[in-house]
Amino acid sequence: MATAKILIVDDEADLRTIIRAKLEGAGFEIREAADGKQALDMLQKDRPDLVIMDVKMPVMNGVEAVSAMKADENLRDIKVVFLTNYGEEEVENAWIDEKYAKEIGALGHIRKTDDLSVIVGRIKELVGA
Repeated sequence: MATAKILIVDDEADLRTIIRAKLEGAGFEIREAADGKQALDMLQKDRPDLVIMDVKMPVMNGVEAVSAMKADENLRDIKVVFLTNYGEEEVENAWIDEKYAKEIGALGHIRKTDDLSVIVGRIKELVGA
């Protein structure tokens, strides 16, 4: 299988750098965007296998960006997973965030506070790597 391409969309450059390093170490090809609008512009030119989309960002937040993707016939089938600081810590309430993410059109969510190995495992699962 070819190397999976991942687009990380987050306004925190340090967090993008950390996640990028971990995912590149796991064999993924990484692109970065600082907000939803920049991500949409990039998606018109380069199609990743998965978008990791922060929820809260300036210019255009993740919910607005995913809504725009789902409204665009050329982008609607790109896989998206939300990256969030929100989210219930208690396992029994985690389904609330998954349900919300899926209603918007994402595959689910990953918490920024999750261990990086857990995040990499979830990304591999989502792209079928």
